[in-house]
Amino acid sequence: MRSVGIQADDLTGACDAGAPFAAHGLETVVLLPDRESSSSAAAVTVLDTESRHLEPTAARARVRGVAARLAAGRPRLLYKKFDSTLRGAVAAEVAGMLEGAGIARVLVAPAFPAQGRTVVDGIVHAGGRPADDTPIARDSTFPRTGASVLALFGAAGPHPVATVPLATVRRGPVAVLARLSRFASAFVADAETDADLDALAPAGDGTGILVAGSAGLAAGLARRLGRESMGRDRGANPPRLLGPLLVVAGSAHPVTRAQVVRLRASGIDARWGLWPDDADGVEDPARRARTAQRLAVAARARVDAARPGTLLLAGGETAVSVCRILEATGFRLDGEVEPGLARGALLDGPFAGLAIVTKAGGFGDPDTLVRVWEACR
Repeated sequence: MRSVGIQADDLTGACDAGAPFAAHGLETVVLLPDRESSSSAAAVTVLDTESRHLEPTAARARVRGVAARLAAGRPRLLYKKFDSTLRGAVAAEVAGMLEGAGIARVLVAPAFPAQGRTVVDGIVHAGGRPADDTPIARDSTFPRTGASVLALFGAAGPHPVATVPLATVRRGPVAVLARLSRFASAFVADAETDADLDALAPAGDGTGILVAGSAGLAAGLARRLGRESMGRDRGANPPRLLGPLLVVAGSAHPVTRAQVVRLRASGIDARWGLWPDDADGVEDPARRARTAQRLAVAARARVDAARPGTLLLAGGETAVSVCRILEATGFRLDGEVEPGLARGALLDGPFAGLAIVTKAGGFGDPDTLVRVWEACR
């Protein structure tokens, strides 16, 4: 029986949700969309549905089917992973998860403090500013309702919607559970710190409530389960990354672009870096897909010729394209390089065991890629 079943709308999100569980000693496997029905005996199974860019109706239907398969395994915990800044068909996917799993209520907590994403008064903040007052709002998948989680679920999600304000969260798990006993279908929780997320984590364990959020709440759940299982915390002493490092950075997010600029200035050999020449066309799904495929083809050629020790994949579409062209069905995770950067290895295929690091486009600071590169030297 699976301990945890997780659904995520893109591959880097699937990895950053699963990595904390792996870091706490729980065997964790991430499977690609076309392998969602594959069997897994792992304690934690994460299914990527590649649904972030789908229309809400299609995303809801896809997630509904995956949720039913996860629920059929009778996991102790079901988790709906979504973007910490609400990109994608978040409300529709949460509804699909509830329908597929046969669950009536959900706790929604998008905060990811380790990446500067917090929720106060139901508003998502990034770097201390409301997310709709940042470049994130220019993303085509950012909701029209803005940074308000309450407005998002009020317009398109399960009803009625209630809040779990920060004052309640700070009173601890007992107060949170008491709040969740009120009549509502969706509860939107504030959180500014990891301690806040730890107070929310018990809500998903044996309560009949679905928990949904970013990698932040996933890490809180992992801390809770890791303590209970006495799992070995591999995050404190992870295995060394092997060089050379091949960086494949297909995301056009400004954060990743700044990281690539810093990495190039640090003197990385051009043979070990693959990225688009410009960020034009990021809003064009067809061009975005072509860019990811072009980088994947180049990555396969580089892997065949030079056999890197580690692949770093930045951006969800890039990660999926590279994984597929390397003929793997997914990853086995072993922890995090740092919060938001999952590490593991290809699960199968001709390059099974090749070390992988994944990074969402918007995660990290300007020196993130440089730090990983230096760790592999």
